[in-house]
Amino acid sequence: MTDLQRSVDFYTSKLGFELGWGPPGGSSALLIYDDEGMRWMLGLYQVDAVIHRSPAEYHISFRVAEAQADTMVAWLRARGIEPFHPPHAPIQGTVDEPIVHGWMPAAAVFFKDPDGHILELIADLSDPPRPDFLYRPLSEWRALVNKKA
Repeated sequence: MTDLQRSVDFYTSKLGFELGWGPPGGSSALLIYDDEGMRWMLGLYQVDAVIHRSPAEYHISFRVAEAQADTMVAWLRARGIEPFHPPHAPIQGTVDEPIVHGWMPAAAVFFKDPDGHILELIADLSDPPRPDFLYRPLSEWRALVNKKA
């Protein structure tokens, strides 16, 4: 993180993490997220520059409940975070709903942190996998599996 305090503020105020450990003026912080007893830890470290050579080097996914799939886009926008389609995705343009990775299957929404790391909210879907369904909107997935929102 090029500005550790800015990143701590982003993850705590916008995404709901809590500061677990991090001395004032220090060069690292450990953040905790607790989702009904499922705890995650995220380590943040101060660096002079973030070099993005490949999206695979800076992509982090955060799992959310399937029941939250329909609210992920609105939840991010309410926090001033604009979802996007990653650069090499087959869909580009405005994100109005999650996309589905049919091979998992899971609904996903991508966004960035202040240093440009690609973050993803991802909700496992309870349907059987469909590897032929690649990166298409959740509404199309539901039409395919005959499910209502």
